[in-house]
Amino acid sequence: MAKEVQVLWTEERRTLTLCSEPVLEYTLSWPRVEGAGLGGRWISGYYARLAQSWRRRWEREVYWSACLELAARREGARPFTPWTGELAGETALLRDGVLSLRFWGAEVRGDGRPARVRWGDVWNVREGAPKPLGSLFAGEKGWRKGLWQALVRQGEARRQAGDCFLDGDWPQKAKKARPLRSWCLTEEGVEVSLPQCAASPAAEGCPVFTLPLEKYGN
Repeated sequence: MAKEVQVLWTEERRTLTLCSEPVLEYTLSWPRVEGAGLGGRWISGYYARLAQSWRRRWEREVYWSACLELAARREGARPFTPWTGELAGETALLRDGVLSLRFWGAEVRGDGRPARVRWGDVWNVREGAPKPLGSLFAGEKGWRKGLWQALVRQGEARRQAGDCFLDGDWPQKAKKARPLRSWCLTEEGVEVSLPQCAASPAAEGCPVFTLPLEKYGN
């Protein structure tokens, strides 16, 4: 009997200090795939390395920069607020050998303004390989153009309704960001997001769009 594939998430929280004073607090989450053989181990290894790269960044250059700000604020007799970092994720879909994950991250430095990121990954679990977006449209011509047009229609409707504060020329700006490169698959369809500030004010974060699909293949 085949073992059931499971996605288990590990969460790590740390507070980095200088002379016992908190300087940087971060929360880091990453997945581990169980019951999928070698492919699952490859995927798990990829995310363990990804978590390590975020951890190294926070514990080195970001921590050092936070310490410099702490020192400057002490010298000026001004209060210091610890910097924060977060990388979180969740399983968007696990079905028929396809694993879809979504991730979001944020970093808040001394100015108090969050810098945000968001992306999706889709895998063929047994192979331990990324699943191309085009594989959902095998044999269908013009699928990329159709998805892009659906994204533009949805974004413009939301902009007109005031649901999402996109720039007036947002389609041109968004196209340069190539949002279809980073996607996740959900029960509702293909989910994509725009990078922060790519086509909207920073306060809007990373605008998310869900493009419905009637069906998809594996």
